[in-house]
Amino acid sequence: MTAPRTLKHIHDDLKKKFPDKNLLPGHGHAQAHIVLVSGAPGPDEEKSKKPLAGKHGQLLNQLLKAAGIDKRKVYITNTIKHRLDSAIATPTKEIRAHAAFLKEELRTINPRVVITLGDLALSGMGFRQPLHNVHGKTFAFGAYELVPTFHPTAALGDPHVKELIQADFVKVKDLLKINKEKAAAL
Repeated sequence: MTAPRTLKHIHDDLKKKFPDKNLLPGHGHAQAHIVLVSGAPGPDEEKSKKPLAGKHGQLLNQLLKAAGIDKRKVYITNTIKHRLDSAIATPTKEIRAHAAFLKEELRTINPRVVITLGDLALSGMGFRQPLHNVHGKTFAFGAYELVPTFHPTAALGDPHVKELIQADFVKVKDLLKINKEKAAAL
């Protein structure tokens, strides 16, 4: 029998596959009930060495706090684990190259809820619906519930999108409460 995979194993395998890339692995609680999946690191993330940094990271912190979700108890990762070349308009090849690592991260953490932040993250999960059609809805997706929403960057300049994201995060908190009550009833 093989030993169970750990996040360190996954990150080590990632380094082997992409030795020439400045990789940014996921960060956070290894047994999180909530995993946030973003698209790809940007300059703020590359500098801080953590997913979702800078202004959109600050907004994410506000969203989590407003929904009553403790950021220390979530895990944050990216679909693509390195910064994309700005010339790549649709990173289909990169999504495919990183998909197995994202799936392995999720399998290892075993969350109750996965929140995708933006179109790229939703595509990385293999979901083929436009985000504007599915944001805030809940989908049974294997062992966890999938809740697509907008990336915090989209809300920085658009108060309407910010309201939509806030509502989506409150739904996640309610979903966790329902799941906890169901588990207690068993």
